[in-house]
Amino acid sequence: MTSVNPQTFSRQDWTVCMDKVKQHDKEAFALVFHFFSPRLKQFVYKHLGNEQVALELVQETMATVWQKSHLFDGHKSSLSTWIYTIARNLCFDLLRKQKGKEPHVLAEDIWPSDFCPPDLVEHYAPEHEMLKEQVLKFLDTLPEAQQKVVRAVYLEELPHQQVAEMFNIPLGTVKSRLRLAVEKLRTSIDAERL
Repeated sequence: MTSVNPQTFSRQDWTVCMDKVKQHDKEAFALVFHFFSPRLKQFVYKHLGNEQVALELVQETMATVWQKSHLFDGHKSSLSTWIYTIARNLCFDLLRKQKGKEPHVLAEDIWPSDFCPPDLVEHYAPEHEMLKEQVLKFLDTLPEAQQKVVRAVYLEELPHQQVAEMFNIPLGTVKSRLRLAVEKLRTSIDAERL
């Protein structure tokens, strides 16, 4: 595995790599670790705003990936979705402990829950299912261009780059449409709670 370039890995390549990790292949895990750790650090830092805590949480996430690798199912989700779900759950646990209140709805939170590893499902139910229902309920309030992007990214789990290519728009446009859509969805969901 030393001559491979993880930058070009497909979803299938990562699934094959994780099959090796399940067999306790340290070289395969090193590949996963080195590819995902820097990306996770940025993701976690965005949620927590503390570099040291972010580093610790990335370590905890990657330890979970190693220990719970047998729970990864490449048919249900991509490896990145599974790893980011673990990291996000750890972030939320930490934020809940710190603040004792529910975190705000962020773009990354509006994901379908059917790909969750079995041991993480309890972190989602029932509020995660409710959130998904609310997103679907308010989806038609968005402009068509935003609806298409939200559907592709959050409901079909397509990577941003693939969505950009699919709709023949720049990656930045995908991100800004998502940001605008999430703001509008958050406003609609909050308004309904009043």
